[in-house]
Amino acid sequence: MDDGAREERFGVRDLVLIALLAAAGGVLSTYIGYLGNLINRLFGVPFGAGQLIAGLHVVWSLLARLLIGRFGSGTLTGLLKGAVEFLSGGTHGVVVVLVSLIEGLLIDLGIGILRRRSLAVTMLAGAVASASNVFVFQAIYFSGVSVHFILVMAGLALVSGAVFGGYLAWDVERLLVASRIVRRAVRAVPAGAKNWVRNAGTLVLTLALLGGGVSYYVNVYDPFAAPDEARVEGALDAPYTFRYGEWEGQETTIRAELRGSSTYVPPRDYVGVPLVEVLEAAAPRSEAKTVRVIADDGYEASFEWEAIRAAPDVLLAVDDERLRLIAPGYDGSYWVRRVTRLVVE
Repeated sequence: MDDGAREERFGVRDLVLIALLAAAGGVLSTYIGYLGNLINRLFGVPFGAGQLIAGLHVVWSLLARLLIGRFGSGTLTGLLKGAVEFLSGGTHGVVVVLVSLIEGLLIDLGIGILRRRSLAVTMLAGAVASASNVFVFQAIYFSGVSVHFILVMAGLALVSGAVFGGYLAWDVERLLVASRIVRRAVRAVPAGAKNWVRNAGTLVLTLALLGGGVSYYVNVYDPFAAPDEARVEGALDAPYTFRYGEWEGQETTIRAELRGSSTYVPPRDYVGVPLVEVLEAAAPRSEAKTVRVIADDGYEASFEWEAIRAAPDVLLAVDDERLRLIAPGYDGSYWVRRVTRLVVE
């Protein structure tokens, strides 16, 4: 135990702080996942590069552990954060609760190694907690992924957890205490230990994360989208809202397998409406070149319009009560889940 472990139970102040950090982390996690998708696209890979910012998922449990100073604060924050992310429509489903719980537990165990708080130990705890998500998701979801690829992802997550998790949490905690915004459970930061100028980078990153999250939820994320509907828009003469239930009797059945860099689903039957028919009902204009299939969290995949016209086996289906694109012959990253928009350009 460290210097904050004198009380046997959490106080009201501790529980409120845990709830606030868990709520902020859970809500922003979907936005961080969106940033990860953008990084994957920047590097030209369907999966993995987004682990560069995986540390931002664990910074909340680290902050709780540092501010409260008691074993269990990281675990409880992780559990509640995962629950908030799941209930707010996180794309990983209920599994994210387990992932966040394990991250919080590893943070409690890591920081509890020494009786005195240490930046090095905090960064190490953040690194290990961040990397754990790779192995948990590997155990639950992934199949056929090479050990080399898993280790590369884990390495990226380790670095991110140390920097965007451990170091950021350490710096933010000391800034909050020094500025008297938050009171540390046991002892305060000595006067002059931190100042806003020296920590401009931390302030800019924190404000950018919060500001970007607000922008994302206002302009990109659509948590209230109907589960079986998608807007068909763009270079069209008759844009409309596709409703799966209105196409009853026009479905087709195909057998396909999903082969991706991160997962594999054996051949099985899928029932859905051909994407080409959905788009042709909106009368695409002659200048139409591409089709963007966009999910409610901003993730998207682009297809050539001519390729879609020649592929009647590319379907819009209902999977887990949400629209999903079934794209035989394409990498698994093109099988977009939770589709809410189809944009022809």
